[in-house]
Order: sequence, then C-alpha cells, then structure tokens
Amino acid sequence: MMNVRNKILITLFALGTIFWGCDSLIYDDLADCPQGVYVKFYSMTPCATDSTFLGSVPSLTLFAFDENDRLVTSVTQSNVTLSRDYEVLMPVSDGSFTFIGWAGVNDKFTVSSFTNGTTTKKDVMLKLNATSGVAASLEDSQLWQGESPAVYLPDPAKYGTLYKHTSINLREITNRVKVIAEFDKLTMKDYDTKALHVEVSSANGTLRIDGSMPINETALTYPFAGPAYADNLVTWDYSTLALKTGYNNKLHIFYTGNKEEGETVFNGDLIAMILLAAQNGKANLDCDNDFTIKVLIKDYCVECWENNPAFSCSIYVNDWLIHSYQTDL
Repeated sequence: MMNVRNKILITLFALGTIFWGCDSLIYDDLADCPQGVYVKFYSMTPCATDSTFLGSVPSLTLFAFDENDRLVTSVTQSNVTLSRDYEVLMPVSDGSFTFIGWAGVNDKFTVSSFTNGTTTKKDVMLKLNATSGVAASLEDSQLWQGESPAVYLPDPAKYGTLYKHTSINLREITNRVKVIAEFDKLTMKDYDTKALHVEVSSANGTLRIDGSMPINETALTYPFAGPAYADNLVTWDYSTLALKTGYNNKLHIFYTGNKEEGETVFNGDLIAMILLAAQNGKANLDCDNDFTIKVLIKDYCVECWENNPAFSCSIYVNDWLIHSYQTDL
C-alpha cells in the first residue's frame, strides 16, 4: 500500500512540474520565473594571439545596462580572483543587455554613486584622488575596463527560466612611463644630474563608466618613483591613467644647475612622441602599457658653453629616435 501511495505522490509531483514549473510549455504563471546572464572575464589586446586572465584584483564592479543604456543593476565584489572559471550571475530579465566591468579600483580613486534606471554609460565612474593638483600615486596599481556584446533574454511569461552566458575583455587603462635623462659625456663640460627635474601631467584623471574621459578637466601632475641617479643619467618612473590624445599630456624636463628658476630642456606633448614611435612600429597605444622615454642631452656649442650655454636634446621612445631638438639657455 505504501509503495502505491508513494508512486501516486511522485506522479502528482511530476505532473505539477510539467504544468506549473518555470520550464514548462504551459505559459500561465511564468512571469516571475528567474532569468539571468553569467559573465566571465578575460584580457586580450589586439596584438595578442591568446587571452590571459587577470588573477587577483582588489575589486570588481559589474554593471548591467538595458537597450537604452540605462543601468539595471550593478554588483561590486572585493578581493576577487579572475580566473578562467570565475563568473558572476547578473539577475536580469526580458530585454537586451550589455555588461561593463571594472577591475582594480582601490582607495586611490573616488567612485561615484549609481542609481538603477537613471545612471547611464556616460556618467562618471571614478576620479583619481589628488591634493593641490598632484595626483595620488598609482605605483603598484592597475586598472582594467571592458564591455560585453549585447545579450537578449525573452519574456519569461512566455519562455520561463533562461540563463545565458557572455564574457568581457578587460583591457588595462593604466600605463607605466619610465623617463631617462642622460648627459652626453663627450660634449657636456659640466653638469649636475641632481639639477635635472621632470614633470608629467595630464587631464586624464576622470573616467566614465564606458571608459571614455570628459574633456576640459583639470590637468593633474603625476608623482614619480625615484629619482634614481647614475654617473651621468637620472631615471624617474611614472604610473598614469589612460594616455589619449587631446588631454593635455605634457612632459616637461628642466635644469636648475645654472639658474634657480630652472631652464627648459624639453617641454612637449607626451602622446605625440609615443605616436611618432608608433609610426615606426616601436610603440602601440592599443597594445602597450609600458613605455620608456630617453632624453639624451648634448652640448652643440662646446666652445661657447661658458658664455652662451646651449644644448641639443634627442628623444627616444622605446629605443627609437623620434626627434632632435635644439635649446638655447
């Protein structure tokens, strides 16, 4: 008797699942069936032949936007390991969605607040902290951002529970710039490496959710690691946010060995120099995040140095000579 009763209960449960479950072919009462998209993360530049995975990052923020680019929901997690198998379930339903991910945000940034239904992709994601125009140090910090293809989920009232999968290519939007200033021993009669100074500045301290940057922001001066002195050269290491044209990216090198107020060795567009190297295949802003800029200083009037000091300045980017300049002091 007990076996017959159990068989009847099992049959009734199975029928209930068929007629009332979220995956049934009967469309009644399916509107509340759960749906969602599983999002995975990888990293791959246009120059790479295979993807990589970021591993441990201090934070991950993931946004879901609808077809009108309005925020539906967002998730923030701390101390995440972005491996091949790591994924985040975003509870979205009934519509077309894109997902934007940010990895590596830490206490060097001020993060905006976000409102479902109001925030758009063009709203500010974060600002680099600064004090008196000097940016917070990004040494040992890396930041990544990326967006998924659109994913469509049908009306759950008709199709019930459905989960789809997508992935985001997280591209690094931080850069390392090593600046080396070297005196040419053969032509420079007298020089003091400790009288050489460098400033790197850019108006790139504000980033929108979609990774773009608003124009006309205040330029920030980036701090450096170092300087490191050798016999006839000095090295400074900079970590910056994304380097893009149109954001007042400046490299200023000056010398205080002759005048207290300093004399300009070079003052120019940092991005322009990198782009000149890119034309010769020595740099690629879409693929590279590390650049070495070397400034070789020569006296082009050795005989008149004491009366009329003057020197030439050769600029190398990733060991490629991009230009030579002459400066009168």
